[in-house]
Amino acid sequence: MADHEQEVPLFGAGLQDRKLVRVGDTVRRPAGGWTNSVHDLLRDLRARGYDLAPEPLGLDSAGREVLGYVEGRDPGWPFVPEILTEEGARQLGRLTSRLRSVLATYSCPVDARWQFAGGAPRSGETMQHGDLGPWNLLWGDGPEVVGVLDWDFAGPGDPWYDTGHLAWFTVPFMDDDRARARGFPEPPDRRSRLAAFAGGAGISAAELVGVTVRAQEEYERRVLTRGSYSCEGPWKTLLEMGFHKNARSDRAWTVRHFT
Repeated sequence: MADHEQEVPLFGAGLQDRKLVRVGDTVRRPAGGWTNSVHDLLRDLRARGYDLAPEPLGLDSAGREVLGYVEGRDPGWPFVPEILTEEGARQLGRLTSRLRSVLATYSCPVDARWQFAGGAPRSGETMQHGDLGPWNLLWGDGPEVVGVLDWDFAGPGDPWYDTGHLAWFTVPFMDDDRARARGFPEPPDRRSRLAAFAGGAGISAAELVGVTVRAQEEYERRVLTRGSYSCEGPWKTLLEMGFHKNARSDRAWTVRHFT
């Protein structure tokens, strides 16, 4: 990075300052021991036509991760109008199907290092984004997603976790008060949104409910385990804010209303 290039702080929907800055056509942020493996994954996805992944550009002279800047609209608060429509739910279902397919065919190095795992996926696993929520999507000028951001939690796991996690907040699988707090101004027609998302994802509505319940359960486990052994960072914050309890109550609500 040249000395004359200005750093502009970026603030997204996260709960903590991630120390992201924009420098020209790039984004810089602190790197971790997993960054090289994440960049290998992103390079592979882009080489195989998955243009929603940001371009990995290595490290700068300060040791920070460098990614290509993706121009787009933040999901906002409340959510951008496209997320709140039935067609938006269908589009996000299609997004999970495409992502699931490309991640399933990634040839993961056996010595890969991820933030919460090591090596390649085991039997029954594939790579997953690990935090596929509306807050990590960028929308274009029209009703389309133009970027899937923040791959720090990528790693081996349940191939359906990303699908269930995004459906959780898109349908949404939670009570009306929680849905309103997440950006839905009126009680959503969850049955129609469920059918739309499931159709986009290429599975039945019943199957989508099942993978969402699994994702809610897995998310609760992650907050409890990762937050408990972290001295600081996002998982510690999520634990302190009771996000594991939110996941548990949302799962109970989902089971009560959709199974």
